[in-house]
Amino acid sequence: MKRNISYLYIIKLSKWLMLIMPIVALYYTENGLSSFDIYLLQAVYSFSVALMEIPSGYMADVLGRKKSLTIGAILGTLGFVVYSFASSLPLFMGAEIILGLGGSFISGSDSALLYDSLAAENNESDYLRYEGRITSLGNFAETLAALCGGMIALWCGYRGVYIAQTCIAAIAIPAALFLTEPPKVKTIDRPNLQQILSICHTSLFTNKELSAAILLSSAIGTATLCMAWTSQIYFVTNGLDEKNITPLWVILNLIVAIVSAFSHKLVKKMGLRITLCSIIIYIPLGYILLGTLPLITGLVSLFIFYGIRGYATPFLKDVTNKYCQSQTRATVLSIRSLIIRISFSLLGPMIGVITEHYNLSVALIFTGILLSFFSLLSGILFFKRIPTQ
Repeated sequence: MKRNISYLYIIKLSKWLMLIMPIVALYYTENGLSSFDIYLLQAVYSFSVALMEIPSGYMADVLGRKKSLTIGAILGTLGFVVYSFASSLPLFMGAEIILGLGGSFISGSDSALLYDSLAAENNESDYLRYEGRITSLGNFAETLAALCGGMIALWCGYRGVYIAQTCIAAIAIPAALFLTEPPKVKTIDRPNLQQILSICHTSLFTNKELSAAILLSSAIGTATLCMAWTSQIYFVTNGLDEKNITPLWVILNLIVAIVSAFSHKLVKKMGLRITLCSIIIYIPLGYILLGTLPLITGLVSLFIFYGIRGYATPFLKDVTNKYCQSQTRATVLSIRSLIIRISFSLLGPMIGVITEHYNLSVALIFTGILLSFFSLLSGILFFKRIPTQ
C-alpha cells in the first residue's frame, strides 16, 4: 500500500507539470484560432469533464480505482498526442474532449485510492499529511512548468512544447498500472443509474455530516478555483506586464506548495475551529480586499489568500473522506468536483459581465459578498452538524 503513494505522486506530477501554460494562447493563435475559438475550447473541456464527472467516479467504485486511473492516464496522453499534430479547430476540440474525459476518470479516484490505501493499514489519520504533500508537489510542478515551457518553446517551437507535454503525460500510464487496489475497497453490487442517483441523494441530503462537508468544500473550492483565473485579470487590469506577472505567478504557486506540504502540522497547531474559521472567513474576504485595496496591499492579501488555500484544499478533502463509505468514495468526491465545476461555470461569466458593465473592483466586491454568503451558510451548517472540539 505504501508504494501506491509514490505512484500517486508520479500521476500528480504528470498532471500538473503543464509546460503548455505559458504558450497555449500563442499556439492557438499560430494555428489561426480566434479569441472566440479559444473560449469555445475551454467550454468544450469543461463540459466534457462535467459530463463524466459523477459517472467516472461511480465506475471507479465499481471497477476499481486502479482501472479508472489507468483509463484517465491513457486518455490524458492521447489528448496531447492529438494536440501535438492538430492544426484546426475541430481537431483541437477533439483533443479537449479526450483530455476532459481523461481528467474526469482521475478526479476523485486518486484521492479515494490514497485514503483507502492508508485505511488498509489503519493509517487514515495520515491522509491529510499525504494529501498535503501531493497537493504541494502539484504546485511545485506547476511552478517549474511555468519556467520550463517558455524555454522549450524558444528551442523547439510551440508544437515542440506539446510533444514534450505528451511525454510527461505518458509517465502516468506505467505509474497507474503499478498501483495496487486497496483490499478494503468493496465493489458495488449490481451497478445501475438508480444507484448513482441514490448515492447522490444520500451524500447531499440523507448523510447530514457528509452533506455539510461536501457543501463547505464545494463553496471554498469554487472560490479558490475562480481566484486562479481572476488573479490573472487583476494583474493585467493593474497594468502589470509579462515580466511582472510571471514571477508573481511563481511566488503564488510556491506559497501554496510550501503551505500544503506542512498542512497537517498547521491544522494540528491551529486546531479545527481556528482552521475552519480562517478558511470560511478569509477565502471570500480575499475578493473584497482585492477590489478595495491598492495594488501593493492587494497583492499582500492575495499572498495570504493563497497561503490559506494551501491548507484548505487538503484539509477539506480529508474531512469529506472521513464521512463517506469506502465503496462510494470516488463517486462522492466526484459529486464535490461536479458542484465546483458547475459553480465556476456560472460565477466566471458573471464576473466578466459585471467587469464589462462597471469595472473589476465592483465585480470583485460583489463576488466576495456572494461567496461570503455561501461560505458562511455552509460553514454554519458544518459547525452545526459536525463536532469541532
